[in-house]
Amino acid sequence: MEKNIGNRGGVHEISDYSGMLTPLQRIRLLKSYSFIRSATVAISGAATAQLITVAFSPLITRLYGPEAFGVVAVFSAAVMIIASVSDLMYGAAIVLPHSDQEARSLFKLSIITCLIVALISFIGFGIFREQVAHAIGFTASPALLMLGPLLVLLSGFCQPLHHWLYRVQRFDAISRISVVEAIANNTSKVTVGLIVATAPTLLILGVMSQILQTALLWIGAKPTLTCRDTAGKVDGAPNSSITIKEVAYRFRDFPLFRAPQKWLRQLSYNIPSLLLAALLEPAAAGFYLLANRVIRLPNTVIAEAAGPVFLARIAEASHQSESLRPILVKGTAALAILGLIPFGLMAIAGPWLFGHVFGSEWRVAGVYARWLSLSSYFAFLAVPTLAAIPILGLQGQFLIYEIAVTVIGIASLVFGALLLQSEIAAIALFSTMSALAIILQIVWCLICCDSRTRHNE
Repeated sequence: MEKNIGNRGGVHEISDYSGMLTPLQRIRLLKSYSFIRSATVAISGAATAQLITVAFSPLITRLYGPEAFGVVAVFSAAVMIIASVSDLMYGAAIVLPHSDQEARSLFKLSIITCLIVALISFIGFGIFREQVAHAIGFTASPALLMLGPLLVLLSGFCQPLHHWLYRVQRFDAISRISVVEAIANNTSKVTVGLIVATAPTLLILGVMSQILQTALLWIGAKPTLTCRDTAGKVDGAPNSSITIKEVAYRFRDFPLFRAPQKWLRQLSYNIPSLLLAALLEPAAAGFYLLANRVIRLPNTVIAEAAGPVFLARIAEASHQSESLRPILVKGTAALAILGLIPFGLMAIAGPWLFGHVFGSEWRVAGVYARWLSLSSYFAFLAVPTLAAIPILGLQGQFLIYEIAVTVIGIASLVFGALLLQSEIAAIALFSTMSALAIILQIVWCLICCDSRTRHNE
């Protein structure tokens, strides 16, 4: 049977004759789609890594308990607020340039900014660690906070390495690294936890896991990152010499707008752990950490793994002057259907599931997860439109949006914890307001596709 298959901008076009294909032929045909193939490889690695983590979680939660998880939650929240933007988001721009040389200059710039931020954080934690520990409710030794700058440095290195591998389409390498890191991290937690099941153990093992991930990413990226000619060029554009200063200016929207946006998003994501520990007790932060980790599994397995693939596809469509709305609508609709089962199940049976899987003392975390499933579901849907924001030129407006959402989220948590005197009410208010804000963001981005289309015409 002759199939009329074309390839334009990496997107395959299939004639109506494809309706005559058998199911097996359809599967084989889907595997030939570059976008679907890339997303599948990225998702499969993240899915396997998360399944490994889930498999080990019942053992780890029974070994360490809510208090130890609470200390880790507070530490991780404080560190990730800094680490998430340690490269000023220049690393995220690596997939966008036409030339590999320009992308390499962005990589160098990302590493330089990361080193500067890590140094500043080292000085800050070194001088004010006692005050920081008291402010965030960190009940372990304040000296352990000095692990923070090291994590800032390692996380900052990982971000541009990840995006370089996405640029050169080494999705297989990223998948393997995710699986290896998950096995090493969780095996060490159980093995060492049988001897010393304490919060410092979890913190030190977390740092070691990050060192392993950074090393593996560098090994995977080095062959293409250090050579002059790379097979992963965009649109076959030739390499051209460009200085770090030039790329810093050309992609200035990323530190000016996208870095503050991501910082505010991380603040919104981590502030519940900090507030619950500071206003209530560390155990409440531990419940939130486990609940959020479980409820975000679909986001981590599918949405976050496919996010950079969406960004690469949207950037390609923009270069080809294609309409972005069909891509965003199809991506959002597919995620909406895919997310119904996991998030719906958690909303219905969260407390029961947590009590049976992780131990009876974790049932409260299941109540947290029930409410968090609302905002997490819509965050799951928002991945395609979030990836399109820099392409649509909405980074300035989105920064204002993120500021508003962060303020509303903090106000919801404080209102529930202090005025209603209920951690459950605080989580419920926080999740509901977050869900409404995400719905607004999705609709806004889809509407803005019209103005972009008119501008191109």
